[in-house]
Amino acid sequence: MRNPAPPPDEDRRLARLAALAVMDSEPEPLFDHLTALAAQICGTPVALLGLLDEHRQWFKAAVGFGRSETPRALTFCAHTLLADGLFEVNDARLDPRFEDHPDVLASPPLRFYAGVPVRLDDGSHPGTLCVVDYRPRELSEAQREALTRLAGAAAEALMMRERAQSRADRDEQPFRLLAETAPLGVFRADTAGRCIYTNLVWQRVHGLAAGQALGEGWMATLSTQDLASVRSHWQRCVQRRQPFEMRYRAGPAGAQARQIWARAQPLLTPQGELAGYVGIAEDVTDRLSAERELRESKALLDRTGRVAGVGGWSLDLQTHELLWSDQTCRIHDLPPGHRPTLDEAVGYYQPEARAIIEAAVQRGILQGEPWSLELPLLTATGREIWVLAQGQVDWQDGVPVRLVGAFQDVTAHHRASLELEHNRQRLRVLYESTPALMHSVDVAGRLLSVSDRWLERLGYRREQVIGRLLDDFMTPHSSRQMREAHNPAVWRDGHVDDCAVQLICANGSLRDVRVSAVAEFDALGRPQRALALVDDITEELQRRAELAQEQQMRRQTERHVRELDQLLRERSEMLDVLAHEVRQPLNNASAALQSAAASLAGRGERQAQERLTRAQAVLGQVLAGVDNTLAAASLLAGAGSIARLDTDIDTLVAVTIADLPRDQRERVAVRRHTATRTALMDMSLMRLALRNLLSNALKYAPGASPVTLHVMDFDEPAALQFEVADGGPGIPRELLPRLFSRGARGGGQESAHGLGLYIVRRVMDLHGGSAELLRTGPLGTVMRLTLPQAG
Repeated sequence: MRNPAPPPDEDRRLARLAALAVMDSEPEPLFDHLTALAAQICGTPVALLGLLDEHRQWFKAAVGFGRSETPRALTFCAHTLLADGLFEVNDARLDPRFEDHPDVLASPPLRFYAGVPVRLDDGSHPGTLCVVDYRPRELSEAQREALTRLAGAAAEALMMRERAQSRADRDEQPFRLLAETAPLGVFRADTAGRCIYTNLVWQRVHGLAAGQALGEGWMATLSTQDLASVRSHWQRCVQRRQPFEMRYRAGPAGAQARQIWARAQPLLTPQGELAGYVGIAEDVTDRLSAERELRESKALLDRTGRVAGVGGWSLDLQTHELLWSDQTCRIHDLPPGHRPTLDEAVGYYQPEARAIIEAAVQRGILQGEPWSLELPLLTATGREIWVLAQGQVDWQDGVPVRLVGAFQDVTAHHRASLELEHNRQRLRVLYESTPALMHSVDVAGRLLSVSDRWLERLGYRREQVIGRLLDDFMTPHSSRQMREAHNPAVWRDGHVDDCAVQLICANGSLRDVRVSAVAEFDALGRPQRALALVDDITEELQRRAELAQEQQMRRQTERHVRELDQLLRERSEMLDVLAHEVRQPLNNASAALQSAAASLAGRGERQAQERLTRAQAVLGQVLAGVDNTLAAASLLAGAGSIARLDTDIDTLVAVTIADLPRDQRERVAVRRHTATRTALMDMSLMRLALRNLLSNALKYAPGASPVTLHVMDFDEPAALQFEVADGGPGIPRELLPRLFSRGARGGGQESAHGLGLYIVRRVMDLHGGSAELLRTGPLGTVMRLTLPQAG
């Protein structure tokens, strides 16, 4: 299908379409009636009122069509937008613009189309009114006029709708402004529970985008346990025209459900009819959790004193009243039941720790973040200890009301941790300085440490690798192997050995390595980290590859030697056959003619003797040609390279013409088109090639007509060219495809070997040049030899 270009006013057309705010709107009777009337008047099974945006055509109204939209690239109406009036296709199968359209190729096929642009008051065309049939046809003039008028009515209906929407938007503007600034989720729904407006807070509470929130999209977020009860409660409220109020669970797919509390009041028309509901929705998940946690924290405060080493505390954010459990008092070296002030409690922390605990409390109040801090503290008796201070915020109606937490003396643990960290630092220094390639990773595969040799071999700095996934330094294939095989094995079996992978160096090169690793587990058997030893085998693999390549090359060379020996034997056999089958009979015939001529000389048979002499001369020429061909065949069959020497061009031409029969030499006209005197070549081979071309031309040129030898040269690329032109009858068409092949014969020449042009081509191949037929026909033939000189 041929896609038309967009209309010249496409930007203005799309802007007006957006201003109409009609795309994806609900069906409206007026547009349905107009579309049905178009189908009825035109007598078609299908009528459509379509609106076209950048990518699709959406149908505001449709008769006899099962789709709500189609891609713009596949719609006939894109052509209608460019038409000045009605656009009609009588048979789409015969129209090259639409013959391969999917609907035209479907069953039943779309055959007929007629559409009129919907023209608004500013001249823009947001869409079309069209009719479609499954058989070829043509509208009458009355039908065309009616379809055009209906398109005008559709345009007027769209503009009326736009004006009515503008008035409604102005009336609802105060409500929308209030809703957008409200801290709660605000919504408006029809009696079926379909949302026709939601504010941003409501959308965030339900985890929906603005477009998804309209219609019944919000019901898809309801928990499956609450969906039926919400529907039934809504229906009861609608039937009784009562306010709706309910708590339910909802949230986006894949996320944990949130507790939502929704309240809505009925909207009544002046006639007392129920028009819908307007209401609010609030996420009360955090408040309910805070209430539950507050109850649990109070119980915790009662129990923590009975748990060794753990105290509890609570701070009322309204009254700033601070409560400590007995154990918390003991940790501070204070008597049980002591009631400190907030400033006193903070004052026990060492000065460097006070800002930390205060910042954590502020983040908890402002952002709801819990905290767990290990801080230095000076008790009431002056003991220096380390404590683990944990806390979180309790919320009520979205407002922080209380801080609760736990308190523990972790001095011994802290000192042990420091000593452990010191030991780890010493071990890390030893580990990093080892001459081996080593690294360690956590369970997620992130690099915890690497040795200096590891960094040196791969070309990275330590800060470039620590904390990154080991996968980042592997090829995709090795990374997949590590994830699917090696990692599961090391955490399952505690070790892996000699895993072949490829690592990526900082410069992009690859290193082939073998990795062996052992896993570390905690006291509960949970995996902690894996320590790996890396063996770089890149050079070893390269040596193996070079050895394999060398062995392969040796095998190939041996095979080539055997093939060459076979070719040489075949060449020798061929030359032996030629020498025996061709040369020997000619020698015998020449000897017989010589004997006959000598016998006739004694008898005075002068005329017969002259004939025998001429025959002997012709046979001598044939024998010389055979000898020449055998010599050339021997040379060409075995030559892989030739000796290209600086040769005088005029000498080459002279000796070549001298090889011709005496009575034929005068027919050769030499035309020199270059001043170049010498060229690189094997003179004996080029002499043979030129002689064959001239002999052929002289043989087929009529009577005593001349044969012209043109000598030319070129600079780009450097080359010497010889062209031989004759006035003969031309080469037979059936001979042209195999003209330069061995054994090719034509023109009814029974004595032709079929070796002449084959030898010419072989000579030029050995010189890196070419032999080609420029033209042939009743007016003659032109052959060209190109002898490269570059290099």
